Amino acid sequence: MNLALNAACFSPIDICKHNYKEIKTGDSSTILFVLSGKVLVSCVECNHKMHLSDVMLFLPPGTKFKLLAIETSVIVKCEMTKNSISQINQWLITLLENYAECEEKCLTLPIKYNLKCFIKLFYQHYSFSGFNNQDFNEWKHDGLFLALKNSYSKKELAAFFSPILGKNIDFKEFVYANYNSVKNLQEFADLAKCSLSVFCREFKKNFGESVYQWILKRKSQYVLQDILSSSIPFQELADKYQFSSQAHFTKFCKQRYNLTPNDLRSSSKTCTSRLLH
Repeated sequence: MNLALNAACFSPIDICKHNYKEIKTGDSSTILFVLSGKVLVSCVECNHKMHLSDVMLFLPPGTKFKLLAIETSVIVKCEMTKNSISQINQWLITLLENYAECEEKCLTLPIKYNLKCFIKLFYQHYSFSGFNNQDFNEWKHDGLFLALKNSYSKKELAAFFSPILGKNIDFKEFVYANYNSVKNLQEFADLAKCSLSVFCREFKKNFGESVYQWILKRKSQYVLQDILSSSIPFQELADKYQFSSQAHFTKFCKQRYNLTPNDLRSSSKTCTSRLLH
């Protein structure tokens, strides 16, 4: 087995005060560890902007998030592989029947002492060339699992990893990797190489809600993220999310968020300005 490919991949992120950093998780699930400082995070999973300090945040594949350093911050990003997720999944198998009932939310846990020591050890020796790559990768993989297992209860970890854990991990990863590129449910089912009825049934079993409701919820979150965290003109956003007109886009925002796009963006700028000053 190629340990370098199967081990969790760590990388440090240092952000100076008032600076931004935009990151995409790609095909891997990601854990973000805020070791020191304070950051403002904007991402679809959060559904709004939130503070992180001495906290870890779990993000499934295909997530785009932005970090704004309220204070100079030291962060470590960990990209989880299928091997890492499978190991955690097997350990949590007794709780899998509860996953479908968990309401998806911003998934955070405080960084406890044992885990912080492990992550800091990696951070301090990240550029040290004396480690054998394969041995170091194996140590990181096993060390992270042990640190999580010894620092948190099964219930806490089940909630933390719930977006991608379950009896059919491959199906969940497939959904997260492709939902943003399909135009309709039939195309989604075709991509999964099954009938629409089978796809919808499998989706409901793994995510606890219908495909339509899940995609609508995430579309709403992406729209909100772009309004709050970018300066993209509203007509351009209406085109991006395939609204028939800017008026339709405004109506959608008022129905989903009780505010117009302009009011949402103005309130976001005011809140961010207060945090920085």
